[in-house]
Amino acid sequence: MGATMKVYIAANGVGLGHIVRCHVVAHELATHGADVLFSTYLDGLEYARRAKLNTVYSIPISYQVRPDGSVDLKATSTKSGLSLGIRRFLQQLIVEIRNVKRYDPDVVLVDSRLSSLLAARLLGKPVATILNQYRINLIHGNKYPKRGILDRIFLLIARLGWTFFGILISELWCLSRILLVPDFPPPLTISKRNLIFPKRHAHKVRFVGPLLDTGVRSTRVMDTVFQRVLESHKPLIYAAISGPEHEREPLVRKLLPILAELPEKLNVVASCGNPSGANRPTRLGHAQVFEWMDNQDEMLQTCDMVISRAGHSTILKAMITGKPLLIIPTPFQTEQMANADSARSLGIAVVLEQERLSKESLLADINLIINNPRYTRNAGQIRKRTRGFDAPRECRRIIEGLISGV
Repeated sequence: MGATMKVYIAANGVGLGHIVRCHVVAHELATHGADVLFSTYLDGLEYARRAKLNTVYSIPISYQVRPDGSVDLKATSTKSGLSLGIRRFLQQLIVEIRNVKRYDPDVVLVDSRLSSLLAARLLGKPVATILNQYRINLIHGNKYPKRGILDRIFLLIARLGWTFFGILISELWCLSRILLVPDFPPPLTISKRNLIFPKRHAHKVRFVGPLLDTGVRSTRVMDTVFQRVLESHKPLIYAAISGPEHEREPLVRKLLPILAELPEKLNVVASCGNPSGANRPTRLGHAQVFEWMDNQDEMLQTCDMVISRAGHSTILKAMITGKPLLIIPTPFQTEQMANADSARSLGIAVVLEQERLSKESLLADINLIINNPRYTRNAGQIRKRTRGFDAPRECRRIIEGLISGV
């Protein structure tokens, strides 16, 4: 394409799903000679530093949670507040305008970062947006924990207010020239409940397939683990705990003691999803536990089933590796609840609510998946149906097209 293409990638920093899939696109772009600069914050920034990505810091935006990891609408409103939330958004917007002006990219790639999208448009830069949540829904009123009449009034006001803001945000996403959906097209779409686009914007939507790093990278530590696992000939249960710290830590605290007490007839390996943690296992009862696992893909390819949150990327990885799932969604997190329902409807997952999580319930669901061949059979069939997608290549082709005007 002549001169070096410069791409500014702005990744949402809450959790690791956004930065990881942006890293996949960046690797594809860099392999073909592009220069890439990342912008992110919070968990995304930790990952970027660990991966030694060329990165600039951006103002963090997040939300409040309860001790169980669920979103706390009232605390988010009172502590983060509408005025504070708008102020933080404007601060992030100003930082993004400065970053984009300083770097002067040929194209901006945004992953769920509205401020970066607006910055790119204000500066006249072509922009593509990676998005698996076009419409963000509040939890249904009769499922949200309430303590009294004030909570009910608050939830009603929140739902009315969000009706307006949700529509506004959805329309703003469509300021992007292209909306890249990192999911399988129907009927295998996991985020289908949050991807209902108006017909007037349908021409912008591209289902590119999962943006996942599925390469196998062996290390001496992992070789040691796998040697023990493979020699035992026991079912391998991989607990892949992921998500923002405030969502994964409540599950870590509750799940690890249970995994440690599972019968010895099971091999249990767990990753706590801490991007700054050590990549070496420690023994906890009958389980081997990693703070962070660099070789998650190798473990996914080897295991018999996966225990996880209902994160979009984790479910997609299980689909392309043909592994059944035991999903424990973050309580009252609408995206995860929808993802879990989609996986369950495909016949590849059992869903266990966190409040019901115990040694007995976990073991019962593990045995259900291991002893019922339909879960493994369904997962294997979906693995065959999902072959042939090359999402990184398709994203690169689209990004290059934005620059050339195609």
